[in-house]
Amino acid sequence: MLTIKATSVAKTMKSLRRDRDSLLATFAEDVFKIAKRNTPIDKGRARRGWRKSKVLKGFSVINRVPYIGALEKGRSKQAPKGIVRPTVKQVKLRRQT
Repeated sequence: MLTIKATSVAKTMKSLRRDRDSLLATFAEDVFKIAKRNTPIDKGRARRGWRKSKVLKGFSVINRVPYIGALEKGRSKQAPKGIVRPTVKQVKLRRQT
């Protein structure tokens, strides 16, 4: 016979939410750090432009520097493949190890 108490389910769900939130926070921090590192430097404005914030269901990593789109299109010798694709690739590799 299997018996499950409602308190155990509630505690388990709370623990799972805490684990999920921790995992999302770690993932967002990795994306933030790697995107920042992958951003080319001339005067440093684009690199300093990265922001990470908590939103309703997770985190947001953004850069509002006006020319970030040009950098993303590869208009820099330092980052010819842009910023986001190499960042995602590096985060995936980090998660696999």
